[in-house]
Amino acid sequence: MQRKRQYGKITVEFVGLESMIYFLSKYLALFLLKLFFRFRVRGQVAIPRRGPCLILSNHSSYLDPIVIGCASPRRIYFVAKEELFRNPVARFFLHQLGAFPLRRKEVDQTAVKKIFTLLREGKVVCLFPEGTLLLKARVPVVIAGIRGTHESLPRGAKFPRFSPIRVTFSSWALPSSRVEETELSIRREMEVLLRDE
Repeated sequence: MQRKRQYGKITVEFVGLESMIYFLSKYLALFLLKLFFRFRVRGQVAIPRRGPCLILSNHSSYLDPIVIGCASPRRIYFVAKEELFRNPVARFFLHQLGAFPLRRKEVDQTAVKKIFTLLREGKVVCLFPEGTLLLKARVPVVIAGIRGTHESLPRGAKFPRFSPIRVTFSSWALPSSRVEETELSIRREMEVLLRDE
């Protein structure tokens, strides 16, 4: 949370613990990504400068949320699998970084409500494609294609390999009111972004 206080003609903005941890973590991660992974981003203009937005991304590595967070010019709130919140230390930092849990074996109404609350507040939320949610949200949607994270840190790997990482953003229009067509359109757009050099 950010608070502003006026001192004459000067406005001082106080940044809370959550924002401080988020931005320190983001710029440290960005420095490391550029240093070791030749990190590059394209299409950032697809993300609206203000107002609500959903970012839909492919997912093949635990690096993906960090990479998307560093690639976006705006702060992103993440949906993360519930298992990651079982460790109290991880849970603390995940909350500070704007992540919230999702139960994957059922329709998690709490997570869905959290997503819509954030969107009503004009925030950016990143999640995996979910056609039904998109049809209800009616907000700008951006597709993100991430390349290189699987090679850099495959699931189950303990140490990273220094492979180039690229992120490409693309604005996307809802093609129809049918869930199946929506999800197929998202997959096709991601395939294009992942092939695009």
